[in-house]
Amino acid sequence: MNIAHWLDRAGRAAPDRAALAVGARATATFAELAGFTARRAGALGAAYGLSPGDRVAVIAENDARYVKALYAIWHAGCVAVPINAKLHGAEIGWILEQSGAALAIVSDKLTAAVGAHAPACLRGMLVLASPEWGRLTQHDPVPVVDRSPDDPAWLFYTSGTTGRPKGAVLTHGVLSAMSQAYALEVDPVSPGDALLHAAPMSHGSGLYIMATVLRHGVNVVPESGGFDADEVLGLFGAWRGVSMFAAPTMVKRLVSAPTTLPCRTRYTTVLMSEDPEVSQRGAPEQESELARQRAILADMR
Repeated sequence: MNIAHWLDRAGRAAPDRAALAVGARATATFAELAGFTARRAGALGAAYGLSPGDRVAVIAENDARYVKALYAIWHAGCVAVPINAKLHGAEIGWILEQSGAALAIVSDKLTAAVGAHAPACLRGMLVLASPEWGRLTQHDPVPVVDRSPDDPAWLFYTSGTTGRPKGAVLTHGVLSAMSQAYALEVDPVSPGDALLHAAPMSHGSGLYIMATVLRHGVNVVPESGGFDADEVLGLFGAWRGVSMFAAPTMVKRLVSAPTTLPCRTRYTTVLMSEDPEVSQRGAPEQESELARQRAILADMR
């Protein structure tokens, strides 16, 4: 098995359906994304000498290319190591060394910070949106590399608030089970539904990418690449069945945003992590605040 098989199959089953979008504009169909992924995966092996099981870091702000990079890594049988782009260069260097990353795929503005702290294990850097990145699609396509359910797919590093970040090993089997359970039981995803990446794709938001691909949904990255309440609320109206992972502060800004939408929003789910500030107030006050936020969000539909 390999979770990249889901994209490969989607390219044949739903070739013309939108797979990626920036803002309200679709940028790639499933046929395009799957086809170019097979070419990028071949180039990763041929140009960078990567073998199945090698670790490849992704250090970038939210970008539609993030999805392209992840699937090229998995298609090639390698292990993705997404790293928070807001970390200090030394912190990034520590994760690169601890994970044994052989290649780092980075945003242009992060190359200096990553290069200054690159460990000996890192054999190269590939800059997103560079001519070198563009040339990856010129390689001949290769088939998806089969992996075992127990093989690592994602080294998920914690934020490190209580010490050094810790890398949790998420296998192909774990990501498959998690994605299927989410799409079928937690937040049913239908073809054409959207996942809005306003939170970091290197962390919570990125974990829902696979379920969206599995169910032929569209991964949407805001034009800003981050969170802006008015922009997010506008995208709720631009796409159908929108789901979004959000930190508590993001939800607070959403329910407080003084925006006037031209139509009712069409989101389905806002997944919210725990708010430490609210948690310290005690159960009754927690429930009261959460109920208030839920009511405001529900009224936006």
